[in-house]
Amino acid sequence: MDEKLKAFYELYERRKSVREFSDAAISAEVLSRLLMTLNRAPSAANRQPWHFIVVEKKGREGLNALLTKEGFRNAPVIIAACADPHLAWVRRTDKVNYSWVDAAIAVTEMIGAATAEGVGSCWIAAIDAEAVKAVLGIPAHIEVVGLIALGYPLEELKKENKARKPLTEIVHYGKW
Repeated sequence: MDEKLKAFYELYERRKSVREFSDAAISAEVLSRLLMTLNRAPSAANRQPWHFIVVEKKGREGLNALLTKEGFRNAPVIIAACADPHLAWVRRTDKVNYSWVDAAIAVTEMIGAATAEGVGSCWIAAIDAEAVKAVLGIPAHIEVVGLIALGYPLEELKKENKARKPLTEIVHYGKW
């Protein structure tokens, strides 16, 4: 396998959810590259129905009070990933709105970029979305998809053999 290709796949072997962060700040350069990754992500019909609120550690007391884990409160950056259903592409046959899918794709790409930068991340779904909206001043029509904690992990990101379902349980060829 080509070295660049090998490095790409190894990146996803190192990616994991980080719940404890060091005190090291994320530089403006690194954060800028991560935000550009959000901006470059694909979305259905290129609608880009997302908004991302970057909340740095200083002055984050209101948001921190809503977090269930102390480790998340120590993350240098938390990004609120939001979806605007009014801007999203909607599938004609069943009216499924793709705003959450699109926001999730953008966050997933950013998490990959963060891993490449040596930055740990964790998608925080256990939130009170309405309380997050109130604390961050998010308009009523915007939906909070999740919070993403970002920071340098206490331990280097490395390959772990976390249990995964075998492909035979999740991949189907031709028909189910």
